[in-house]
Amino acid sequence: MKRLLLVDDEPAILMALQRLLRGSLGEDVVIETLNDPLLALEQARHCRYDVVVSDLRMPELDGVAFLTLMAAVQPQAVRVLLTGSEDFTTAQAAINDAGVFRYLCKPWNAQALRSHLRAALNEAAAGQPTSKKPVPA
Repeated sequence: MKRLLLVDDEPAILMALQRLLRGSLGEDVVIETLNDPLLALEQARHCRYDVVVSDLRMPELDGVAFLTLMAAVQPQAVRVLLTGSEDFTTAQAAINDAGVFRYLCKPWNAQALRSHLRAALNEAAAGQPTSKKPVPA
């Protein structure tokens, strides 16, 4: 089972993303949504995510800061920033500070968004060990 977390302070955006992605990423992908980045960080302490998608502009914590903190809590999670801003400086900070896998802009193209998130899920799967065999010392 793969887990995808969507974080955006706008419930309408979360609902639209969930409708768009439901079933299109595979039967084994569970999609969770949260509209509070601080709550998402708390949730990440208890639940492992394969991919985390965050909005950039949120009132309590911006997306770059949130994804940077998420990287500390769950370094294996593939991070994606979804934003209405095409600002190069923000994109650069997202890549350098938060280690984002993709920087995607709103409004999104449905097919492209699905494709990017499939790539993120594949990236997460590639980073996971495929067996539980002990590693030789």
